[in-house]
Amino acid sequence: MRYFIALAILALALLPNSSRAAQRIHIAAYEYPPYFSTFSETHLLGDLVELLNRSQHDYEFVIHDIPSKARFRALSSSGCCHMMLFESPGWGWSESLPEVEFGQTLVKGAGRLIALNKQQRRDQAFFNREGLRFGGIIGYHYSFLNNRTDAELLEQKYNVYLSLSHQVNLKMLLNNRLDVVMTHDQYLVQLQDEPWFDQLLLQSEPYMEYDLRSVINPRKGFTLSEWQAVLQPRIDDGSFVALLARYHLPWPPRPLEL
Repeated sequence: MRYFIALAILALALLPNSSRAAQRIHIAAYEYPPYFSTFSETHLLGDLVELLNRSQHDYEFVIHDIPSKARFRALSSSGCCHMMLFESPGWGWSESLPEVEFGQTLVKGAGRLIALNKQQRRDQAFFNREGLRFGGIIGYHYSFLNNRTDAELLEQKYNVYLSLSHQVNLKMLLNNRLDVVMTHDQYLVQLQDEPWFDQLLLQSEPYMEYDLRSVINPRKGFTLSEWQAVLQPRIDDGSFVALLARYHLPWPPRPLEL
């Protein structure tokens, strides 16, 4: 009898990992196209989570939609999530949650101002005019606004209107309700086939450049090394690179040319 029990224990120990319950890993995400957007049927994070859940069985990755201003709370000890993707170390993490760790650079991003180029009469000097009405996103860090995120302060001191989505800001720009919109190159490249794209005046030089990485709070039971063990094989076999290519994002990471 002991012999058969020992054999049963050995057999269970040798079962493949796919037969064991996968650890659920919660990924926080906020409105930030093309990485994540509730206004689009597809986004890079959704495609990546689908790839990771299909290609391994140790972890089940789940996306949590959060407000952008709640990202520090989401990764805190009492928060909902283990990690985020496509986040910059310079966006307030060291001050708000210094225990988090960052992975390798996945995308080199750049923030850029855009305006309407009315009858080709505007040039780069337009972006320096006084009294312009700016459009931004709630919770975002803008370097030329001293990384302030307080909506009331930005409205009163810098004449900045903050919305919940880039799509809303673009519509307001096209309808002449905003003079300038703060957006980023990796989103603009998704829009180049739109019939109105040629109406846009793009700032010649970005106002901000940054590296986008994975950010993980290792105190919550999932470490950076464990994440890299999941992601790196997908980089090595080209499947992650193929996902980036769908969104016109290069690998190795480098700035886009618009």
